[in-house]
Amino acid sequence: MLRDWSDVYSVGIPEIDEQHQGFFAASHRLYEQILDRDAKQGVQEALAFMRHYADSHFQAEEAFMRKHDYPALKAHQALHVAFFARLDALAEDLATFGPSQDLADRALDLTQDWLVEHIADEDVLYALHARSRS
Repeated sequence: MLRDWSDVYSVGIPEIDEQHQGFFAASHRLYEQILDRDAKQGVQEALAFMRHYADSHFQAEEAFMRKHDYPALKAHQALHVAFFARLDALAEDLATFGPSQDLADRALDLTQDWLVEHIADEDVLYALHARSRS
């Protein structure tokens, strides 16, 4: 199920929330491109965009965590690395098997479900930590 951004997902840091909104939009684009089986180039572009967007967003998050001396920075970085490993596996399966509903569902699971869980379980913690130090 495609989810749209909601303030429920807000961590209260405008820059990060804005990036999370963009992450939702990128996940929609990737899902739709995979389902458009005639648009293999579009899928590759959507995957490349997702990788670039995630990299940029994760760098911003990690810089924020360093700035606020977040004690779980290393563990959070490991979650980001694991995301990229799953994204790479998705790209490999796309190259091997081509677009499919299964691949689109996996992309949605990776991008949206992971993002929602990551925000709720992890990102909120560094946001709370930063607010507690202010």
